[in-house]
Formats: sequence, structure tokens, C-alpha cells
Amino acid sequence: MAVTSKQAADAYDRMIEAAAELAELIARSGVAIDEYDLEDLTIYLAQHSLRIIKILAPAIRPR
Repeated sequence: MAVTSKQAADAYDRMIEAAAELAELIARSGVAIDEYDLEDLTIYLAQHSLRIIKILAPAIRPR
């Protein structure tokens, strides 16, 4: 990935770190998924984190 600024590089690093944490969570869950699919999935989830937060917000908020 060609990075044009420190801010963009930092955002990319945060996304990769989030993907790694998601991969650990999913791996510990016992869900059967190969490592390449897991990597693709967790990077996708990290890239779309704002949308995922909006989707999960109702499940998190007390009612």
C-alpha cells in the first residue's frame, strides 16, 4: 500500500491492528475457517468498522 501521509499510515496501522484482534477473537471461538479466509474477513470487518458499529449498536445499548 502506498501511503501518502503519516495520518493515512497511522489509520492503516490501526485498521491492521483491529483486524489482528478480530482474528484472535474468531480463532478462539472455535469457528472453522481457514487462515486466508479469516484474514480476508477480519480485514474487511476492520475496513468497515464504522458501519459494523452502527449495526451492532442496538445490541450493545441498554434498553
